[in-house]
Amino acid sequence: MKKFFFVALAAVFLVVAGIVIYVKFFTVTNAKFTTPLDVVAPAEIPGWKVKDIPLAESQGMLAHVLKTLDFDDYASREYTKGALSITFYAAYWKPGKRSPIDAGGHNPDACWVNFGWTRTAREYSVAGKKFSGRELVPYEFGVYERDGGTIPVFFWHLVNGEPHAYKDHRAGWKDGWAGVLFRLPKRIEDLRRLGLNQRREQLFVRISFPGQKIEDVLANPDFHDFMNKIDATGIFIDKPWGAESAPVIK
Repeated sequence: MKKFFFVALAAVFLVVAGIVIYVKFFTVTNAKFTTPLDVVAPAEIPGWKVKDIPLAESQGMLAHVLKTLDFDDYASREYTKGALSITFYAAYWKPGKRSPIDAGGHNPDACWVNFGWTRTAREYSVAGKKFSGRELVPYEFGVYERDGGTIPVFFWHLVNGEPHAYKDHRAGWKDGWAGVLFRLPKRIEDLRRLGLNQRREQLFVRISFPGQKIEDVLANPDFHDFMNKIDATGIFIDKPWGAESAPVIK
């Protein structure tokens, strides 16, 4: 009996070791998203006011954000034209950097709610939306409120250029063992959908409209113009990653 136990334990160890070796050395995918986010989110658009938005209010907080997110590239900017104000944020992870649940888990449902916002509306994997005749890749939509302020948000988590979303996201995100247990079913879901190769390139895109009604934003032709300006993100079906050459991220 004792001998059988050690044989079974050794077999389990070999299987786990084989999976780890396979994932680490044989599952890296080639990058298709090669446009620096500083180019994707233009620093200048004629007729618009554009300014950079810091990721944190202090150097200490910034260091924490950078360590937590661990991305390879990012952009954070505000675009204003007339009554329309758009906050754009995007983060990119090269192949092999983070698993989908670790990268895509940092979204408004998690981070904003944990910092005191209340989610008042949510739509999942919205498909068929068009701007200027161009269809968007399915996106996530939510409305968040705090201290009388309201922010409608569109966001995407693109894995190898394809939308990656779960059936639902709870409001709030737990740390520690509670967080590990909460995310376990989603990790299993990722294994089912993506297989052992979790080392995909990823892009998270968030577009928000502080203090504005989403109906007014959608009816504004300037918003349609803005969306076309950032189409290198891959948020339109007719322009996937790698559709045209661009400078390479270093």
